[in-house]
Amino acid sequence: MRKWLTVRAAYLYTVTGSALLSGIVLFLTYRVFVWSYAHVSPDSFFARLARGLVNYIGRTPIAAVVFLIVFAGLFMLRSQKLADDMKQIVRAAEELADRGSFRELKVASGGELKALASHLQGIRRWMTTSSADRISTPPIQNETTPLLDNEEVMAVILRIKSLLRTLEAADLHSQRPPDFDMESVKREAQGLERLLESLMTAS
Repeated sequence: MRKWLTVRAAYLYTVTGSALLSGIVLFLTYRVFVWSYAHVSPDSFFARLARGLVNYIGRTPIAAVVFLIVFAGLFMLRSQKLADDMKQIVRAAEELADRGSFRELKVASGGELKALASHLQGIRRWMTTSSADRISTPPIQNETTPLLDNEEVMAVILRIKSLLRTLEAADLHSQRPPDFDMESVKREAQGLERLLESLMTAS
């Protein structure tokens, strides 16, 4: 995309062109008015109307009003393409945000609006492709992480319970070193038991 093909440049081009055309139309209107006034009778309705407008309103206000009316009409006509393109882009963005896709998007302008439309179409293609891949591709289990079945989990739980009973018996009948913390060992074994029970329930 060329750097000067921006939305601001497009509106500047539209405003400048409309102003130049309005000036040309105003000049031609003035020349036609002068020629018509010179070739009609001074007592005609057109001559009296022209003198009344000039005397009561003035040439400058009349010229300004004509210029503004012509400029507004030309600007509305020349900027219609930009307005339609902006409406198309806003509609496509709303549909993409709501449904994840949109209908056909056509942009007549170039520059930034054309690039924005291309980006929206690329996002739609990416979202459509990702959705199709998620639907068609089955989930792949991680082969590096072996899954335990219920029998293996139950065997581990039984071994932990046996460990707890052994520790309780040792707590009652045997002598332990001073730094041996029986309560920490019990809590660790109980935590492993709860963890394995939750794994078996989830599987």
